[in-house]
Amino acid sequence: MVRRLGYEVKLFNIVFLVVSLLSTSVAIAEKSEEEKLLEVQKSQILDRPVLMVGMGLTQLMSDDYYIGAFYIDQAAQYSGGEDLVYIEAPRRMEFRFASNRKISGRGFGRKIAEGIRINNAKTNVDDENRNLQRFIKFFKGNYKKGDVIQFDYHDSFGTRVNLNGRRLGEINNSADLYRLLVRIWVGDRPPSSQFKKGITGNNEAEYAIELLRKFVSLK
Repeated sequence: MVRRLGYEVKLFNIVFLVVSLLSTSVAIAEKSEEEKLLEVQKSQILDRPVLMVGMGLTQLMSDDYYIGAFYIDQAAQYSGGEDLVYIEAPRRMEFRFASNRKISGRGFGRKIAEGIRINNAKTNVDDENRNLQRFIKFFKGNYKKGDVIQFDYHDSFGTRVNLNGRRLGEINNSADLYRLLVRIWVGDRPPSSQFKKGITGNNEAEYAIELLRKFVSLK
């Protein structure tokens, strides 16, 4: 089990529990799924490998909305949610839409703005107002089930937003802006207490596997 200053990074290893649950006569298709489960837990931002910390499911009007996943530089040292906000390391917030309904880009942007407002001190939000106004304008059109939005941070480019691998926009020198964004998930008023628990890597094993499989199936 990997540890970061006493914090157990469970999700990267939890897929091995899947292997123990499969029979010795596991089919090729199941092996392929196993490989996908392992693959999705690691990625890269420019020159830095990043590992998944955890994931959580949000709902909107009793319908699945998105599964969020948080990634951080594999060499990062952290002990909990607050460290994920302030640490100087490449990070990724990934949203995989799970709703069968079309999602308005503007509506998604408004929810991001609301999450920032209720999870951050007003003075901090006001200080980043210009960057926030630019940021919210990145979200246009409609999104569908399986679409993937990523908020990446790296000190080489600041905050970058991608939709299905295509860049929507970038804001340089924006470490403070990214801190506001991370607090949407790990602040005092996250999408739900279960979501915050999951995004910081503390889902129960069976639920973590179920959510990981769903996460993979959405792309």
